[in-house]
Formats: sequence, C-alpha cells, structure tokens
Amino acid sequence: MNGTIRSLFTGAAIALLLSGCVGMGSDPDGADELILVAGASGRVGRYVIGHLDADRRAFRSLTRSQARAVERWGPEYENMNWVEGDVRDAERMREIMRGVTEVICVIGSRQTKGDNSAEFVDYGGVVNLVDAAVDEGVRHFVLLTAIGVTDPKHPFNKATKGALEWRYKGEKHLRASGLDYTIVRPAGLQDRPAGKQGLKIEQGDDWKPLLRSTLSRDDLALVLIESLDNPGTRNVSFELANDPELPPGDWRAQLAGLKPD
Repeated sequence: MNGTIRSLFTGAAIALLLSGCVGMGSDPDGADELILVAGASGRVGRYVIGHLDADRRAFRSLTRSQARAVERWGPEYENMNWVEGDVRDAERMREIMRGVTEVICVIGSRQTKGDNSAEFVDYGGVVNLVDAAVDEGVRHFVLLTAIGVTDPKHPFNKATKGALEWRYKGEKHLRASGLDYTIVRPAGLQDRPAGKQGLKIEQGDDWKPLLRSTLSRDDLALVLIESLDNPGTRNVSFELANDPELPPGDWRAQLAGLKPD
C-alpha cells in the first residue's frame, strides 16, 4: 500500500472517508448514493467493483487487506475506494457503514472449522453487516448465498460440514431485519465474460435440476448490481444459472416478474 492510500486510513481523514466525502468516486445520477461492497476483494467482488467503477457509481470496497487485494488482482485495483475491516468485528462494521445507502454482500468462507468458518463469516459477518445497515437506515441490502441453502441434505452442505445452513441462517436474519433485500443463490461459479449465455432465474430453491449448472461470475455481478435498481427485486430470493438456450439479454425482464418471499 503506497503512502497516499495509507494516509486515508489515518487520523482525521478516516472520518471523512467513512462519511463518503473522500475517495468515494463519482455519482452522476444520484448524489446521495453510496454502495458498500462487502467481500470486494473476492472472486465475485472484483467483478462487482469493476462494473461499479466503469459505471461511475459511488461505492466503498470492503476488504481485510487492500495490499493483498491489489497483489491478487493487479494494479488496476489500486484505487477502488478501499476500506479495511473484518466482517466479524461488529463495531468496525458500524463505522464502515456510515453514509452507506445500499449494500452488496458477497462474503464467503472456504473454511469448515475455526473462527474463520462459515459460522463466523457467512452467518456472523452477515449479522454484523445487516445490523449495522439497520442502524444506518440502508435502503437495500443484496446478499449472495448459494443454491440449496434450504436443504440440509444438499451434497455441498454435507461436504462443508453445514456451511450452507449457516448461509441460510444469514438469509433469515436479513429477512427478519426489516430492510428491503434481495437474496441471490448462484449455480456453480466460473470465470468467463458476461453476456455469452442467457440467464435462468428460478425461485423456490429446487436445487436438483440446477445441480450441474454453472454461472459466470461476471454475469452474476451484473445481476447483483441490477438488483439495487430493479423494482422486481424488492424482498425476493431467487436462484441464478447460465442457460445457453436463453437469449443473453432477457434477464432484466425476468427480474421484474419475480414473486416476493
């Protein structure tokens, strides 16, 4: 991390940063918008902040380590409006949530035990973010979970010693919070460009027909962002997968027709 970036996290400058007055990008269409991307340095998060940056929307990128994020994804990610924090730290999440109007949460743990497992990240971290969002009066919270979270017999749930169950508990906490929300459950994620295939959107978490389906992380990022603005995504949960038999451009209309939970 260079000296200029490091200085943003010291002294009085952090108060300005967290109020949305420093380094938050431009927002030509809505001066009061500030999107927090939790998990911004992850494999989905990097696509989300890339699209937000290209669209010149105001956002804040949450990561545990900016230096590791830039090392992982390249120098073009140096100036992505980073703030550092651990979602397991409730007080830090309250600080980072100041001034935020919407949240896209794409956090996720790969560990099956210990204090960095799904219990403390996919559930505890979501609880901390949701509670901070409630306190701040956030307008919309978009949460990424997984297909099959409602079924304890899902093979991934067994393989990860209950990780999906913790994600489902995070979903339930969000639904009970009173926030406007969107919950997106993706198929198996892959790195490929958006727009190459259509998107299938389902509701009800019937995971078996989608078990072998895949989804572009780039397409997923576009859907997560669209969920902030599309009226059809208020208080809904849905499953998402690529489908080569569907036209690439019809998924926004599908979102508009979703049924509330």
